[in-house]
Amino acid sequence: MAKRRYGIDEDKISRFIKEGRGQGSGAGYQPWLTVQDVSSSGRSSRIYSRKTGREHHLLSDMETAVFLLLDWSDAVIDIREQFPLDRDMTRSIAAKMGIRHPVDMQSKTDIVMTTDFLVDVQNENGSTLIVRTVKPGSELDDVRTLEKLEIDRRYWNDWKGNDWGLITDNDLPKQRIKNLRWLHEMQSLEHLVTPYPSYWEDRCARFISCFPQVAGMTIKQFMRYLESSQGFAVGEVLTVVRHLAANKVIHIDLDVEFELNSPVTAISISKLETPVRRMA
Repeated sequence: MAKRRYGIDEDKISRFIKEGRGQGSGAGYQPWLTVQDVSSSGRSSRIYSRKTGREHHLLSDMETAVFLLLDWSDAVIDIREQFPLDRDMTRSIAAKMGIRHPVDMQSKTDIVMTTDFLVDVQNENGSTLIVRTVKPGSELDDVRTLEKLEIDRRYWNDWKGNDWGLITDNDLPKQRIKNLRWLHEMQSLEHLVTPYPSYWEDRCARFISCFPQVAGMTIKQFMRYLESSQGFAVGEVLTVVRHLAANKVIHIDLDVEFELNSPVTAISISKLETPVRRMA
């Protein structure tokens, strides 16, 4: 899906290793490929995650969609994207399959293959590692694509013994992803200019305190109520809704389109206390 913007040779591979690419975990992880390294057929993105404490490099719209789903899940505790595979092992797998190993077309150097996502998932026994590769369904008719996917699968399933899976666009819940994109933009409000430091903390607290009083209203009517009686500026209520929902303080159904004419009961309070200072 993503093509390298610049050629790969042994010197560059050595430099990437020295830079610590593909190493670490959590906030300390560095992906093998960044958005600066590739020319993507989709839209590359850099998205900050509170879960991992770092900016993630996503090389297509599909990767961004999968990342948003993973980042939202309470079971997921770490996400490592563009993870490099051991080149000696991928060479060995390719040889056993009787196919050529992926190479850089300019230098003819065997590239370091990467897997889209390594995901640490919390379970009752601690945590487990799952591996997910992202590919449009339209590309699965291509023999070479299937060969490279099979190298990836054998690497993780047969050699490493990990749970490897393929995600296509047909597997993605489109409305949920659309809503997660909409919410993630307002996970933090630090980028918004405010008249005083605790402004959004106060807005969020007032929203929560007024919410039990508005049974029978639509969401739009509740917004107008806050604007007319609680001093909210036009547009601020929706910002608060997105912010609180992005931080799971309130709950909305992510699998349906958010409609202002829906009853206010389409929103529910999911936490007794509002950690607004931490969120903002």
